Amino acid sequence: MKVSLVLTVYNATWCVEHALDSVLRQSRVPEEILVCDDGSTDGTADLVEQRYGAAVSVLRLPHRNASATRREGLAHAGGDWLAFMDADDTWFPDKLERQLDFIARHPDVRMVMSDGVYGSAEGVLRESWLSDYFDPVREMVGDLFPPLIERCFPLMSSVMVERSAYREVGGLDPDITYSHDYDLWLRVLARHRGGLMADRLITYYSSPGALSRRYEERYRDDLAIMRRIQRGELGKRKPLQRRAARRAASLEFDLALLCLRTGRNEEAREHLWRAMARGPLRRRLIAGAGALAPDWWLTRLLRSRWIKQTAAASRQAPGILGVGDEAREAA
Repeated sequence: MKVSLVLTVYNATWCVEHALDSVLRQSRVPEEILVCDDGSTDGTADLVEQRYGAAVSVLRLPHRNASATRREGLAHAGGDWLAFMDADDTWFPDKLERQLDFIARHPDVRMVMSDGVYGSAEGVLRESWLSDYFDPVREMVGDLFPPLIERCFPLMSSVMVERSAYREVGGLDPDITYSHDYDLWLRVLARHRGGLMADRLITYYSSPGALSRRYEERYRDDLAIMRRIQRGELGKRKPLQRRAARRAASLEFDLALLCLRTGRNEEAREHLWRAMARGPLRRRLIAGAGALAPDWWLTRLLRSRWIKQTAAASRQAPGILGVGDEAREAA
């Protein structure tokens, strides 16, 4: 089974060596390692070519964004399975070997992911990334689409997708920039069984300027994705379409708060009107009151403890996450 790793980089001289060293030290090294450079201006591509030579293929592209660059790299990948990685993350030494063993035990899965350690330059922030989403974190195989609607829990650098499944769903959507990974995971898992490994196999690093910090752009992308699910574009499953509608209302509420914090009161009102559609009664009441309120009351609302508690509840992983009817703890 041939594996292609697609690693996207942009001005990553400060971290790319750590990422690639962790890949090349694997107990089972990928057959193909593609480093896709998104028009870096700090010599990232030159550094990779000089240090790693023929062990790594470098694809130099004009600067666009991580989504477009990753899409281009995946189009060049020739492996049976596609492994994903961000330049500031690292793999544990047996990451790939253990995931391939998992795939061999569960040949019907088309996407596999694992837990990971959440770290920063200051050290470990959380020993288990998935512990915020599942209690307990356990190995599962089956329908992982329902919990994925609630939250994007897969760590990019832990994910592997069968190339035939990637192509079947049309690859990365060029219209989704910031949540392109989330959109892809949903489209794959809407059609195929997935596997979640409880093993911590990567370290995910939080770095300044990371895309994950661009909350508003991500919320807007996530909202567009939820609307697609609501419309049945990822399958006509009414309970899941209703779940997507509730998630969309929650995202509208989050966007309203972001707009309020930046003084865009009219835009905030539009989001609040839409947030009234579904969700807990308390949030719907706040949204309705806020949509009708004068500016001075909106400002006061933003500072209230009540709205902070409601926003926190809106983002909390539900219960924690419940899996689909077909997902079961792996034997």
